[in-house]
Amino acid sequence: MILPDPLRFDPVRFPGVGEDEPWPPPAFDFRAPWLATPDLAFERGASGQIVFVRRCESLRLVLDIETAHSALDVVPGSRDFRLLRLVPAALRFTEVVTPGGEVPPPLHGQPLLLPAEHHLYAATSALAAALERGAGEAGEAFLDALRRTPPGEAMFEMAAARCVALGGFGLDGVARLARALQRLARAHAEVLAAHAVQPDWAGMERMVAATTRVLVRDSGWSGDLIAVAIRHLGGVIATPRLTAEALLRAARAPLEQPGSLERLERLTLDQARLRDRLCDLALFWSRCCAAWCSIHPETSERRAVEALGRNAMRRLSLAPLYAPP
Repeated sequence: MILPDPLRFDPVRFPGVGEDEPWPPPAFDFRAPWLATPDLAFERGASGQIVFVRRCESLRLVLDIETAHSALDVVPGSRDFRLLRLVPAALRFTEVVTPGGEVPPPLHGQPLLLPAEHHLYAATSALAAALERGAGEAGEAFLDALRRTPPGEAMFEMAAARCVALGGFGLDGVARLARALQRLARAHAEVLAAHAVQPDWAGMERMVAATTRVLVRDSGWSGDLIAVAIRHLGGVIATPRLTAEALLRAARAPLEQPGSLERLERLTLDQARLRDRLCDLALFWSRCCAAWCSIHPETSERRAVEALGRNAMRRLSLAPLYAPP
């Protein structure tokens, strides 16, 4: 089965958004005056929680995004409510969300931003650990030179030059090794970056579960087809998250095996394939996931819930997205 174009497949409409209203908007232009002041910001805490910051008073308030609207006096279902629910998704692409700040381009369906400097550093560290487990005499010499080289874009070339100048190795062989390792480090960094910007799977799963509980408690809806469908969705909605985790494990595993660097070109191609699969997951699910996170189980229209349930099931029917690595 060939995957359809993710940008045209099964358009998702956010709950409470008018038919002709574009969403997300270009910026986090909150309407409530207490949310529109420039001294406010949202950040991600060390444990992944959302932190509301008032800079001028050094106030830091840890928020559960699903109940943050109550603490910030935002009406469920309002425009500010929908903007607030976009904050966790935006913080996957930027360190800080500020009132009036730009909504990250990937939330509008544009290409993902790959990779950041810390992903390159993590990938290089993983590669150094693989070299340490055994990569021949040249590999050990290159590892030693790499450890003595400041991190940065040119570190592989600098390490190769040091290896040749001080280790007495031939230029051609060391240069080939350095280029191959640099390509592999870049490919692995792109996998790490693609995983880091995956949609808020856990938030979507929690919202599906919360909506299911509300529908089951409501005697007017508990036996309705919508409630039955959402209960079924709750049993399979973890599939994309589990797939993303499996793809990341598949990317890391070869670098943790002894002798893995004996097939550098094959490893690099495998990393690129896994990166592409993670990107496909994000492209197909990003808007659907953000829309589910904008649901308020008690007040959202049941038609909006039903539509998002269909959106999710159509994406779950794309079997190639969830194939084993």
